[in-house]
Amino acid sequence: MDIVPSNGHRKESDVQAAEGPPDPELGSLIAPQGYSSDLVDEVATMETPAQQRWAAIRFLLVMVALIVIGFWFCTPANLVIPELPTAPYGIHDRPAVPRDKFLEHIMPATVGEFNLVSLKKEQLFGDPFVGAVAVQATYVDDLGNPVNVVMIEADSYINARRYLENYKKMLYERTEVTEWQERLYIEDNFIQWAAPTFADRAYGLAWNNERHFIAVTAPISSTQQAFTAEFPY
Repeated sequence: MDIVPSNGHRKESDVQAAEGPPDPELGSLIAPQGYSSDLVDEVATMETPAQQRWAAIRFLLVMVALIVIGFWFCTPANLVIPELPTAPYGIHDRPAVPRDKFLEHIMPATVGEFNLVSLKKEQLFGDPFVGAVAVQATYVDDLGNPVNVVMIEADSYINARRYLENYKKMLYERTEVTEWQERLYIEDNFIQWAAPTFADRAYGLAWNNERHFIAVTAPISSTQQAFTAEFPY
């Protein structure tokens, strides 16, 4: 029941209270007073930690699947990994060549029954070491039979393998190889040969010790074998 003043006219404030429009509603029903409705809606739609973990797992599974599929389609169907011979004398199980010393300082004075008689460091301009700085050492046994050692810091096993490939090419171009064995594949590589007419390099074994190239050659097979078996690197 409305109360009307004695003069018969309602107060203006009463009219506005009864007939005025309602207060505008907030944009979000869950937005507390004083917060942006957009911010509140964003918070309401955020993923839970469990949902985020599951999304990360899905992403990883998809990436693994894509990598496997890519490897499958990019690998030739007729790819055959060659059977690789075992390196002789355990050369690839030997200690690495020290990197904190100059090569001319790490050549041992004696190797088994062999004694160092000559040592020099020079830049080579002939095959198979064009442009390389090498340390060359000559050893002799008690009978005076010589063995020659060449060591080069090649900076990487890839460069060391290139020296081996160049050595192989040089041997087949310059002499008649009667015995041959090689492993020229990825990181651990060697070549071994017999070429009886090739003077002081008639018999030899060359390999890489990580990023270093090493070659041991001699005119006598038994001498070369005895020295190589005792060489520390």
